Amino acid sequence: MAYYYVQGRSNYYMEFGQGKPVLLLHGISNSGRAWSPQIPALADAGYRVIVPDHAGHGASANVVRPFGVADIANDVECLLAHLGIDNLDVVGLSLGGMVALELALRHPARVQRLVVANSFDKSATLEFKEMAEGWAKVFEQPHGPVTRLESNWIASVSEAFRSTADGMRTYQTWHGIAATTDGPSLAQVARGITRFDVSARLGELAMPTLYIAGSLDKMSPPELSRGMAEQTPHGELSTIEGAAHISNVDSQGEFTARLLAFLRRGASIQ
Repeated sequence: MAYYYVQGRSNYYMEFGQGKPVLLLHGISNSGRAWSPQIPALADAGYRVIVPDHAGHGASANVVRPFGVADIANDVECLLAHLGIDNLDVVGLSLGGMVALELALRHPARVQRLVVANSFDKSATLEFKEMAEGWAKVFEQPHGPVTRLESNWIASVSEAFRSTADGMRTYQTWHGIAATTDGPSLAQVARGITRFDVSARLGELAMPTLYIAGSLDKMSPPELSRGMAEQTPHGELSTIEGAAHISNVDSQGEFTARLLAFLRRGASIQ
């Protein structure tokens, strides 16, 4: 079954493979399809890969009120209950990384390993709120999700990736997804995520934690991930040279290799 329900609202997810559960959480205005470069390798490595679409994204139902990180985490908790999963590894990028941090702090005994890529420990700042409000206003325009993708594609992935056949295929796929996405719903998420702040709680993360950064990422620069890693007891930083904000896509080979190496090594740390 590809759907689960939260208070009558349908959320979409997919599963691949069998074995230790690993949850992949995508960024704002994207969908679970953003993880397609990693799914085969994780499934081949013996993982049960769980890939949801956040509320208001992809094939999940729209939202009609501000919908923040805590709300998305609540949905994920319902998904895990629906699937009967107690312990798992959690991987999140950008907004997905914020949700991953929220889940790890809520459930330190359930999250065995944590990977936070190109993300933030705090959005409750004037700078972030102004940025998110800019996104929301674009999303609310006619064909807003397409407009944002077209204007943000250059900042999202590296120039080297954009010029490849895979880069062009990815752009076409994401463009089609954006064309069928509800802009006002994404605006509700953009405005809802601006209340997140776990910057003073990173020291509570007891599990092995990998922070992945892209050297070309202007939205979440490596210095931000480095600071989070330094505050996390078992945290480490891995910076991918030549990667931009969506590093799992434009540097998919390197990202996947580092992700798998960490998850395998993390198994011996428990």
